[in-house]
Parts: sequence; C-alpha cells; structure tokens
Amino acid sequence: MSVLVVDVGTQRLKVSIIDEHGRVISQVSEEYDPPYISPKPGWAETDAEEIFNRFIEMASTLNGKNSVEAVTVTTQRDSLVFVDKDGKTLRRAILWFDHRLANYDLKLPLFMNIFYTLVGARKVIRSVYRQAKVNWVRQNEPNVWKKTHKVLQMSGYFISRMTGNFVDSIASQVGHIPFDYKKKDWCSSKDIKSYLFPIPREKLPDLMPPSSSAGNLRKEIANKIGINTVPVILSGSDKACEILGLGTKDENEVALSLSTTSIAATTTRKYFEPLPHLPPYPGIMPGTYNPEVEIFRGFWLVRWFRDEFAHPERKKAFENNTKPEKLFDDFLKKTPPGSLGLITHPYWTPGLDKPQIRGSIIGFSSFHKREHIYRSLVEGLFFALREGKERLETRGRIKFKRAVVGGGASESDEIVKIASSVMNLPVYRSKVEASMIGAAMTTLVGTGKFSDFNEAICNMKKLEGPFDPDPHLVDFYSEIYERVYKKIYRRIKKLTSEIEKIISPT
Repeated sequence: MSVLVVDVGTQRLKVSIIDEHGRVISQVSEEYDPPYISPKPGWAETDAEEIFNRFIEMASTLNGKNSVEAVTVTTQRDSLVFVDKDGKTLRRAILWFDHRLANYDLKLPLFMNIFYTLVGARKVIRSVYRQAKVNWVRQNEPNVWKKTHKVLQMSGYFISRMTGNFVDSIASQVGHIPFDYKKKDWCSSKDIKSYLFPIPREKLPDLMPPSSSAGNLRKEIANKIGINTVPVILSGSDKACEILGLGTKDENEVALSLSTTSIAATTTRKYFEPLPHLPPYPGIMPGTYNPEVEIFRGFWLVRWFRDEFAHPERKKAFENNTKPEKLFDDFLKKTPPGSLGLITHPYWTPGLDKPQIRGSIIGFSSFHKREHIYRSLVEGLFFALREGKERLETRGRIKFKRAVVGGGASESDEIVKIASSVMNLPVYRSKVEASMIGAAMTTLVGTGKFSDFNEAICNMKKLEGPFDPDPHLVDFYSEIYERVYKKIYRRIKKLTSEIEKIISPT
C-alpha cells in the first residue's frame, strides 16, 4: 500500500509516492522560479493556483501510481490564501516571511486594555496586530476582503481544491489566525486573538484532527493525475510532519529541523510556552503539542551563501550534475572549528524573542576567506538552535538525551558532526525526507493500515547514527557559545534599532 504526498515548501514543491515501509517509490521535486513575487520591498507573495496546477502536472509523471490508496498534503505555515465561495483565489497568497505591516487600529475592551498594560504586553500586541496579513488585506484591499468566503492556510487551499470541502487539519493551524492552541480549536469571541486577528468564524474552514478524511479526491483531478478517486487524509504542517517523521514522540528527544526555517522542537503532552506568549503548536499524535523555537531564515543561509559567494561551486556543480551544497563540505573539512574567530548571529530575519535585530558576522580579519564565512554560518545556526534547545529544557523542565535532525542540510555528515559537538548530544539523522514520511505515517493511520502512530513510527522511521560529540570540541564550542554568542544580541540590539531608524525613518 502506498500514499501520494504533496509537500508545498517555501523553496520547492515535492510530490512523492511512499509505501508503508517508509520507502519512496517515486518522487519529483522542483524549485519555484521565481521563488516568490515581491511587488514592493519586503513583500512576498505566490500564486497558489499556479502551484496547485503544477502539482497535478508533476503527480501525473510519477511511477507506481497504481498502488496509491490515499492522498495527503503538508505545507509551509502561516501563508494565507483568500478565496471566494467557489474556492477561487482572490489575490496571490501572502507568504510567512512577508514584511508588510497593517495600520494599528485595534480597539480592545477596557478590561483587556488595562490588563495587557499592567503585564507589559502592549508592545507585543501592537507588533503582532500589525504583522497580521488579514488586517493588512482588510485595510488595504476592502473589495478582496468583502468577497473573501474563506481565509485558508496553504494546506486548506490544497484540500479545498482536492475535495471541494473547506476543511483543514488542526495540526496545520500555525500563524496569525484566531486559533486557541491549548484547546486546539478556533478561539471564542472573548479571546484576545479574536481581536488581534478579526476573521469572522464563517470565513474560517472547519477543523478536523490529523488522520481524518477530508473527503475523496475529485474525479477530474484524479483523472488528470492518473489515480483512483481515493480518500484525501489530513496530516499537518511541514514542521509537525517532520517532527513526527523523525520519530520524536516524547521529551527525551529534541528535533532539529535544518531547513529554510530551522527549529528546535519536541513532542510533549504538557502545554508550556517555549517563549512568553508563544504557544506550543498542535502535534499530530493525539493529545500532544510541539513547543518549538524558530530561526526564521535558518538554513536558508546556505542558499544565500550559495547565491552570493559560491559562483565557482555553482558552475562546477552544474558541470558535474550535482548540487553546489554538496561541494561545501570541503569548506568545512579544511577550516578549523571556530572559523578562526568568525562568529555569526544568524538572524537575517528577526526572531520572535529578538524583534530588534539584524543578522551579523563579527570577528573578520585579513586571513578570512569564503570557506570561513560558510563554516561560521553553520556554527552560528547551531549556536542559535542550542539556545532554543536550552530554552525548551528550561521552560518545560525537561532534559534532552539525544537529538534527531532532518531537513536538506542534514544530508551533510560534516554539518551533523558540528551539530553533535555544539549541542553536546548524540545526534541521529533521518535517512529520508522526514516531513513527507510524517505525512505518510499520518495518512496510513487514517486509512487503518496502522492501528496507531506508535506502530507507524516503528514501521516507517528511518534513522542512522549516532553521530557522537567530539569531546575535544564540546568545551571549545561551549566557550564560544557562553562567552561570546549569548552576549551578541544584548550588545548590538540598540545599534540595529538605530540602523532601522536611519534607513526607515517612518
């Protein structure tokens, strides 16, 4: 038995057929070109309808379609699609890393104003409200807002196109939406999030648990792909599926996603906020949460380095029909740990706990070369993930015994070795794309192939390792982390704030 999995990522679209043993029968993957549309500086949009049509074309080319018995979709988070009553898009989707800001016209009840002023949360409320894309559309595109029948995550849009039903998975609801993360349902009208994200209930999709059926694949779409009208099973967001696919089912393991957005996360039955006012997101396994700490531009920095500094490697990779990133391991092999004093603070996009920050690389000298910059980027990302890991341990009163890594950058042995020594944990690596495996696990539980998620994990999880910490490097990296890295934000946040005032005085 196999399932067709669609993964709508930030940088690429993947469509795979995966069987009950976790084997990828066939797969096709394409980078978006262009990666997104930016009508104005800081804006990021994409044509969701075009991506859906591309999915149909890609799926039709896959081998092994005759074995497909269900379909599922996992997507990037907090990317909103506005559709009319027929499910047609009213504008391009607004992506999670879009930086446009709404005007602040929020009117809270008096008791809320008093309470949030007393607890010092007014600045947070103002910032979150202005970041919400529903508020920007409501203020700046009133005709679109008036015609909007549903505001959907990218996952909900794909589900509606596949089935004709406006439903979505509980485990896909992450973003600037009126969702109660503790109760795992839409907020009540008295919840602060109903004021921050004022989307009427009738404009939201119905929510169902992961592994539920959203309905059958529409006949015309099934015919175009070349499969039967099989059930469409709800899974979860790409990160929720990745955490499951890595086999992270309890608090003994920290999951490290080495993807565009990098995260340190775990699976727990306790509700705890990894950062103040930041809820844990809904897990796919029943009764679980996935508290996480994010680095928004994460291992996207590898792509940034590739595009800006690695033109010789790009040329060589093209000539040898390989990826430039595979050649970057040579940079790590010939540079010393610590990058000869070059240290990266990898916040090219501000973090939720670091709103007044820009990315920085400190410690340059005349002997530094491209390879030192690359190693510094990798080490800096793991310092940031270590900070996230420690925050999860502190806030959740837990202690991780091992780490499990997934995402594109985890294919590099050299990168995983650095992860182990920076984290001072044995690290296991997924041998397959964990987000797609997690989505397939959820689908096979939904079809009844597996009785529960534990059985699915046992049959489909594909890990290798451990990569053990190098005892000679653990103390060395800890010194850099404690004595330098952890102090960077406090030292430079005022300077980056001044930069913003100078270049964006309004």
